[in-house]
Amino acid sequence: MRIYKTKEPMRNRLLIHCVFMFVFLLLIQRALANDKTETLQKAVKVPMTVSAKPSVGVYYYPWYRGGGRSSWRKAMRLHLKNPQEPKSGLYDSRDPKVIADHIEQSVRGGISFWAVSWWGPKGHKDRTFRDNILKHPDSSKLKYAILYESKGRMGSFKNPDYSRWIGDLEYLKDNYFDDPRYLRIDDRPVIFVYLSRVYFRNKGQNALKQMREKFPEIYLVGDDVFFGKGRESGYKSDWAKNFDAVTTYDVYGQSIGKLGGTHKAVESLAKNYRQAKKAANSVGTAFMPAISPGYNDTAARKGHPGRARYFTDVDNSKEGDIFREMIRRAALPNIDPSCDNIIMITSFNEWYEDSQIEATAGTSPASSTDDSDSGSYYTGGERYVDYEYLYLDILKEEISKSKQ
Repeated sequence: MRIYKTKEPMRNRLLIHCVFMFVFLLLIQRALANDKTETLQKAVKVPMTVSAKPSVGVYYYPWYRGGGRSSWRKAMRLHLKNPQEPKSGLYDSRDPKVIADHIEQSVRGGISFWAVSWWGPKGHKDRTFRDNILKHPDSSKLKYAILYESKGRMGSFKNPDYSRWIGDLEYLKDNYFDDPRYLRIDDRPVIFVYLSRVYFRNKGQNALKQMREKFPEIYLVGDDVFFGKGRESGYKSDWAKNFDAVTTYDVYGQSIGKLGGTHKAVESLAKNYRQAKKAANSVGTAFMPAISPGYNDTAARKGHPGRARYFTDVDNSKEGDIFREMIRRAALPNIDPSCDNIIMITSFNEWYEDSQIEATAGTSPASSTDDSDSGSYYTGGERYVDYEYLYLDILKEEISKSKQ
C-alpha cells in the first residue's frame, strides 16, 4: 500500500507537468505563426527596395488613324455599357497634340523610352514615327527604340521568310540609329524583336549570323521568355545565346491568362522570371522583366478570356492592385544592371488588347456589362474602371519608392 501511495502523487505531478509543457509549446507555436503571418503581411504592403535605379520602357503603337468609333471598334472599352475612351479621345497617332499628351503622360509616369511598333520601311507606322513623333518639339524628353514586328515582316510561323531582315536593318541604321534620342545600351542601338521565340529558336540562325557580321553594333533584345501551356520546364540558357538580352511581351499568357487575376499568377510570374534571368545570365545574356496591367482582346479576336485589373481571390481588391504587385514581386527583384535595369511594360497604348497604361478620360462610371447580346461577352462579368492617370501614378510611385 505504501508503494502504491508513494507512486500515485508522482504520476499525477508528471501528468500535470506534461500538460503544462504541451500548453506552453502550443502557445509558442501560435505566437511564432502569428509573427510569421504579420511578417508576410508586411512584406506584401512594403514596396520592394532596390539598390539600382530602374529604367522603364513601354511598347508604343503609332497605328491609330482617328475616324471615330468605327475605327476603334476593336477596343473592348468602347463596348462597355458606359464606354471608356482615352484621355486624348479616339485619336490619330499623327496629331501633334496627341503626341505631346503622350509624351507628357510618359514623363508623369517616369517612363524613359518607347519601343515603337515597326512594320517595315516607308509604311504608315514608319512615317508616323519618323515624320511625326521624332519631329515633334517635345520628342527629346524621351528615348526611342524599334519593336520589330517579326510577324508582319517574316510571315508564317512554320515557314518564315527572312529575306527582308537584312534590308530592314540597313533601313533602320540609315534612318534611326544615329539619332541622339535613339536608345542605346553599352553605346549600341537597341532593337526589340517580337516573338523571337518563334522565329529564332531552332531556326533563323543564318539570318542572325548575317546580322552579327554586318551589324555587330546592334544590341538585340529577344521576346524570348514564355512559360505558357506545355512550357513549364523552364527557360533554357541555349535559347538566350542568340541575344544580348531577353524579355517577354506576352505577360498575360504566362500569368493571369493561365491562373486568373490571382496572387498565385503574380507569384508564378516572379518565379519564372527568377529562373529565366539565372539561365540567361549564365551565358552572358541580360534579362529585362516585363509587366502588364491587364488584358482583354475580346473585341479584336476570339480565344483569350479577358482579365480585369484587380485580384479576384481577395475581397475588396482595388483597380490597379495586380499591376502594383507585379512591379513589386516580378519586376523590381529581377532587374539586371547589365542592361541598365530596364523594366518593360506591355503596353502604353495597345487598346485592342486592353493592356494600356495610357490615361483614360475618367468620365464614365465603372462597368461590368457591355453591348453584347449576353451583356457580358466582353467583360466576362468583371468590373472595368475608367481609371484616368492611375497606372502612370502607380508606376511613378512604386519606382520612386524602390530607389529610396
